[in-house]
Amino acid sequence: MVYIQSKNNNTVAHHFDCSCALYGAEDSAMDYRLVSFEEVQSGKMDALIRHNLFVGSVEFMREVFSRVGLKDVRMPLNSDRKHEIITLGEAKEIAKSGKKIFIKPFEIKLFTGFVLDQMQYSCLNDVPDDTKVMAYEPFRDRLLSEWRIYVHRGKIVDSRNYSGDFKLSPDNYYAHLENKLKDFKGLLWSLPIAYTVDIGILDALERRNEFPTVKYVIVEFNDMWAIGNYGMPNDLYLDLLRDRYFEIMKR
Repeated sequence: MVYIQSKNNNTVAHHFDCSCALYGAEDSAMDYRLVSFEEVQSGKMDALIRHNLFVGSVEFMREVFSRVGLKDVRMPLNSDRKHEIITLGEAKEIAKSGKKIFIKPFEIKLFTGFVLDQMQYSCLNDVPDDTKVMAYEPFRDRLLSEWRIYVHRGKIVDSRNYSGDFKLSPDNYYAHLENKLKDFKGLLWSLPIAYTVDIGILDALERRNEFPTVKYVIVEFNDMWAIGNYGMPNDLYLDLLRDRYFEIMKR
């Protein structure tokens, strides 16, 4: 059974991605039911959580995980780039000094990551200065295009453009990326069964010859349970959600 977050008294799915999961269940001939956040929060669904797939918003899924004692479910890494965890207040001080810094909240989806500078950003108005953020050096070159790569069982199964020029495709980067992901095996942690990799295509300038070149970078990794459908087939989207969900439930 698939339990999908609802709104409006369990008559419609909570948002677009929940609708994709619903249609994916229909396409796969799987039984499903719409449930509200309040139903999960009440505890009456607790006995069902470990053996049935739940799909919903980040807030909804955090509540689902917490009902069975799982806290801070996340990818083992956020990027292959060097970063440090600091407070938002510390990041603001760095920006005030005139140095730009890319920040992303340590708490998943608290706000969207961006390059912090001396400007005022309304998205931070209600975020306390003691909030933990991951801080990175911004990319040197301009991002021309960004793609979300969906990975399942170590293989790339779909990719979708989510920002920039959609005509710039990372097709010739896929094989290299899959090999790169294999390099992470054997470490103290392992990548989950389903996740996404955000790829950036940079407008890198060859300084010596002064002609434009293309450079691919990993922007970040994201855990599948917290990721939406950017256009992949609904049944495939549900497969990735399901496999990652039950992998988490085995913890």
